[in-house]
Amino acid sequence: MVTHHSTIRASQFKVTLVGTGALGSAIAKGLTAKGYKFLSLINRTRSDAEALAKELNIQHVSDSVEHIPEETNLLLLAVNDSAITPVSQRVAALRLGFKNLAAVHFSGALTDEALKPLAEKQVITLSLHPFQTFTRTSHQNISECFKCYFGLQATELEGIEIGKKLAHDLGGKVMLVPKEAKTLYHIAGAMVSNYLVTLTSLATEVFAGLGLKPSEAFSVFEPIMQSTLHNMRQTSDLREALSGPIERGDAATVQRHLRELSEQLPHIVPVYVALAIETVRVAIHKGSIAQNEAAEILDALETFAKREASA
Repeated sequence: MVTHHSTIRASQFKVTLVGTGALGSAIAKGLTAKGYKFLSLINRTRSDAEALAKELNIQHVSDSVEHIPEETNLLLLAVNDSAITPVSQRVAALRLGFKNLAAVHFSGALTDEALKPLAEKQVITLSLHPFQTFTRTSHQNISECFKCYFGLQATELEGIEIGKKLAHDLGGKVMLVPKEAKTLYHIAGAMVSNYLVTLTSLATEVFAGLGLKPSEAFSVFEPIMQSTLHNMRQTSDLREALSGPIERGDAATVQRHLRELSEQLPHIVPVYVALAIETVRVAIHKGSIAQNEAAEILDALETFAKREASA
């Protein structure tokens, strides 16, 4: 493999993809459009691989990694985290040109250590994770969905250069992630994506008290969510985008929220309290709330939390 990013060409790669789920399919479509030659698609459910192969005019499909073509020099593992190491162990037992092979997994949580069985065969290994969300039900435009940062982690320079090439060809930017920081990187992703869904789901429960269905509630939520994102985008300090009763030091409103939740939706109280405490910290850093106002709100939150815990 050529090690210098500027000299790597898409035509050099002979690719096998293992895993044709939402992410794997998006990657295959994105790289095929950039001239990468896919030799094979492999998926546990063969029919899924066949459907994608037909769409992309790829000739070989299989439901077994034992059928990876020998001429493969780029192996993409778009499989569940728990399957990465077992799959790499099975691949390591095959007769392949390991010294000319690069293997990539796309887990946000795992490092290239998950590919150790292949690294021991002198395969170039790397972790390349799009800081993006992919689901079977989403209808993302491939040219748009990879306009994100890719968290890249590799032990060898060759791995870093290959990762940069893949990320840039997919339309993204690269963020180098130290091996020891990979879990922190993944935590941030889970918080900003998964918990956004969770919080919005909780808000729809609150709105159910107004008689609104979840789909109706979201149509109300979306403009304020978009406006908040816009405000965050416009400032160099995210804390400047904070608004609402805590930002204004309005302890009375916070107490009213707590009382209503306690009566109507008590399971949401712990979430509200935890987030309110962190929001006080944000407001303090923003400088929009006085120390005595912050203390009053924190007092109310702590008192209420203790009362709920002992009830």
